[in-house]
Amino acid sequence: MLKLRPFQREDVDRIKRVGLRALVASAPGTGKTAIAISSILETGKTSLPALVVCPSSVMHNWKRELKWWAPGLRAHIVDDMSSVVPDDHDVYITSWSLLDPRLTDFHKKEFRTVVADEAHLAKNPEALRSQALYQLTRGPKKGILLLSGTPIINTTEEMDVLHSLFDKTPIMIRRLLEDVAPDVPPKFRSYLYINMRDRDQANYDRAVDDFEDWLLREKRKLLDTGAAQDAVDRALAAEAFVKVGYLRRLVGEAKVPAAADWATRAVRIGEPVVLFVEHQDVLLRLEKALREQRVRYGVIEGKTLPKLRHKLVEDFQANKFPVLICTKAGKEGITLHAARHLLFVERFFTSAEEEQMEDRIRRIGQKFPTTIWFLHAAGTIDDRLDTIVRSKRVIIRDAIGAADTLETTESNVEALIKNWDSFVREKRETVDLGRGTPLPPLPSPSDTHAVVFYGDRWRTASAARWCRMHGYLPSSRVDLVDRFKLVVHPIDVFKPEKFSSIAVCADIRVIRGKKLSSENEAVVRQRLRRIQG
Repeated sequence: MLKLRPFQREDVDRIKRVGLRALVASAPGTGKTAIAISSILETGKTSLPALVVCPSSVMHNWKRELKWWAPGLRAHIVDDMSSVVPDDHDVYITSWSLLDPRLTDFHKKEFRTVVADEAHLAKNPEALRSQALYQLTRGPKKGILLLSGTPIINTTEEMDVLHSLFDKTPIMIRRLLEDVAPDVPPKFRSYLYINMRDRDQANYDRAVDDFEDWLLREKRKLLDTGAAQDAVDRALAAEAFVKVGYLRRLVGEAKVPAAADWATRAVRIGEPVVLFVEHQDVLLRLEKALREQRVRYGVIEGKTLPKLRHKLVEDFQANKFPVLICTKAGKEGITLHAARHLLFVERFFTSAEEEQMEDRIRRIGQKFPTTIWFLHAAGTIDDRLDTIVRSKRVIIRDAIGAADTLETTESNVEALIKNWDSFVREKRETVDLGRGTPLPPLPSPSDTHAVVFYGDRWRTASAARWCRMHGYLPSSRVDLVDRFKLVVHPIDVFKPEKFSSIAVCADIRVIRGKKLSSENEAVVRQRLRRIQG
């Protein structure tokens, strides 16, 4: 069983004093799950059985955390529409999408505590999941824990929906990561400004011309009817969202060579990285580009099954592969602090979304400063989105803890089309990524004799970690004059004088050879085993 940090201990004690009826709105990475579980565990029978409602992607993560923080509690996941919900468990875990369809079954359990993870998903009173949550939380003595790392609510009415779950305004616990864990190194944001290739730029420019023609035509049409400018912007926002999405996808596809180049260079020097994309076409192109450069990667997207998602996170954290690509499905409920670099291949519409994604790598347990990189195509929709998101980020930072701060995809699209004609682009100094010949792929592990490491930054453990990320499984270390090598395959299984040395980066080289025939290799390996035995 793990031990709470002092600030978590304070939060648990406070939650217990108010009968487990609270809104925990602390920032991602501060341990809201541990606080909720400990609050339930320490109140014992008065809070059990309990129901946890969460995004489907993190159900298995909740079960794992229950094993860590409350190993004595029996947990059961309800992840389908028809299976029997057993009676002999303490905590039941289900998804928001199943809350309404399984409402009758959940009512029968007479839960004494309901935990709503990512509670902002229930802020729409018309949604069936919101209504189901309301019904399950009826009763003055019932524990209600609402967890949300993004408590920025668009209107006071939406905050009222969450408050309506309680008989009076609940306490709100709000902590920032830097307040509770000053030992977590800082986060920096940095931009990589690139120019798109000529063909991609031409395609994009044609799409922009079409969009501007549409925007001018529709604005004139609505203004001629006497509509106010703000009303016109609101009326066009929904269709503009789709059209701007098309512009974003074009830019995202054009940035793939630069993203693959950046990721390849990062992992060659031993840095695991997280990449965020949105569009499926961008994801598929990025996967293809990484495969061509023999970069090992994993993908978390909407259709990734929870068990596979859990395994991908664990393997990435264990440095079994160096690149994890995520869509929005990866913005919640996972810790990826094996990486200290995260790249946005595409820009998202809101600062809240981006900050959730950023905090996957900056969490309690991160030992290094983290850098958030924005791959930015100069002179494109990236310029406009960046201006809006940065301005909203400042507003939200100043309004932390406020009940209502307006930031939605819709409001940001409205701001984008409202200021389309008056927008002024800034001149940016660009970097040369993805425009030249791609780095050659790493040699196949089966053809590799050894990986050689030079310089002071490498030790056996860090070198072995580099090898593991790239699929090399060394069996021994050999010290040389000013370097050492980790042997992947013994030199005897290669043909003499058929070796070549490939520079991976400034202080790593891979020694590749031409293997003997499979029959001869088997004989040699058998002889070596006898000698070693």
